[in-house]
Amino acid sequence: MLKNKRGILLIAVFMVIAVVSILLGAFLFRNVWDTKNAVRYKQSIIALHCAEAGLDKAIAKLPTDVMAESNVALTDNNNQTLGEYAHAIAILEMGKRWRVESWGYVPDQGQPQAVVHLEAYISKKDLPDSFWDNAIYTSGNVRINGVAFDINGDILYAGSLLPAILDEDCFTGTATNDTSISPFIKLDYDYLRAIAATQIKPDGSDNIYTAAEIVSKFPPLPASFWFDQSDPNPANWIPNVVYVETDLVLNGNIGTIGGFLVVVGDVISEPDETTSTTINGNGHIDGCVYSTGEFRVNGGGETGLSVLGGAWSGSDGVRINGSVDIGYHKPYMDSIRYIINPSSTVQLISWRKL
Repeated sequence: MLKNKRGILLIAVFMVIAVVSILLGAFLFRNVWDTKNAVRYKQSIIALHCAEAGLDKAIAKLPTDVMAESNVALTDNNNQTLGEYAHAIAILEMGKRWRVESWGYVPDQGQPQAVVHLEAYISKKDLPDSFWDNAIYTSGNVRINGVAFDINGDILYAGSLLPAILDEDCFTGTATNDTSISPFIKLDYDYLRAIAATQIKPDGSDNIYTAAEIVSKFPPLPASFWFDQSDPNPANWIPNVVYVETDLVLNGNIGTIGGFLVVVGDVISEPDETTSTTINGNGHIDGCVYSTGEFRVNGGGETGLSVLGGAWSGSDGVRINGSVDIGYHKPYMDSIRYIINPSSTVQLISWRKL
């Protein structure tokens, strides 16, 4: 009887040991599996960053350089290699459209443990006549509230117009929907910033405005569209190029400000940044406003706000909530177009992970 009890106890002990071993094995297996999954996930994220770096490199080379690259190391701030990338560029339309394929490899292209493959379409949009022919040009929506506005000129928009039919007493022009103007055309911001840096006002300041300068309202923005009117031929006069490295927010009585206002924020180091122009006061803008984000007028005060020139805005659109007059002025547009002669840059149209 004692032997039977001992036998049963021994079997029970073995069963407990077996169950514990199974549970321990499952736990260890899961830990190992989770660790491997974590490593794989980390490697896939790094490979994605490598592929994005290859895509960025390809875009930076266009439109002049379409040579493929491979085995290019991506390093961190400590100069430690994270992985490698490769890219290839196919010309779809000479000087205008390209397809880019980019690969990211971890730890390297020769023996990759993780690979990410991206495909992107890149375009360099010309600046068509339609870019210069409108009181309002936007790759987003146009929203106008009330009837305390006066728009003298055409409206070209990629999104929607609300109201769909503008009051004829308030709008003299044609409103046209054109989805092809989206995405918004990016100008050569380095070029425009360089011009603004050379335009020195009588107070000794240039035409580049930081966030702190916009908030402090010092130095003041130019009070005229023209920077140099010394040439006997007005067709050769040079406009102010006002480069704003932040949102342009104007409050209260702004008086008169002028020039080609390029409101783009920190797009040189942050290419995807969008920056808006918001006017909460009254006064006069003697010129043209280019905003990568929204162009908005709130209020406008008793005397309202007037813009003589035109306004461009990105996908955030145009919103007019108060008393405002916007008039198209061809001489200003022509001076920007032919004297400043800005050009567009290559930009990403779409991308996907293959």
